[in-house]
Amino acid sequence: MAAARPLIVAAVVALALRSSAGTSEATRQVTALAPRDIRWFTPSYYTDGRQRAQLRGDSSKGGSWIDRVKIPGGSRVLAHTHPDDEVVTVMEGTWYLGIGEKFDETKLKAYPAGSFIIIPARVPHFLATRESLVVVQASGDGVFHTDYLER
Repeated sequence: MAAARPLIVAAVVALALRSSAGTSEATRQVTALAPRDIRWFTPSYYTDGRQRAQLRGDSSKGGSWIDRVKIPGGSRVLAHTHPDDEVVTVMEGTWYLGIGEKFDETKLKAYPAGSFIIIPARVPHFLATRESLVVVQASGDGVFHTDYLER
């Protein structure tokens, strides 16, 4: 019987581990949003027709977050910086990005849908859209904040 005791203990431990693993997997949930489920809103700091949707976390409170931004066609966003890295994927349309402390149409580079961009913290940049709506997905860690360099 003494020889069987380690086997019984090992079996009980294995069952306990498998039970706790099953429980943690059952309590985790998949988050899935179809386009119709995404809730768009206009933050007070958007005064030019842009809209934002929070997909994960809350960019206004900090922590890890993922947002989408709709930018109307024919828009310009003047030179600005962010305190944290800005990680952007272009989802729809063509996003025009320029680097510098003053908006300069000649410095804009086109990024079509599917493009991935990382703008490091505190790098001055500006944006534009042309004829159609652009949707980008932005993500980061920390509170999303924009410091405009020009008005």
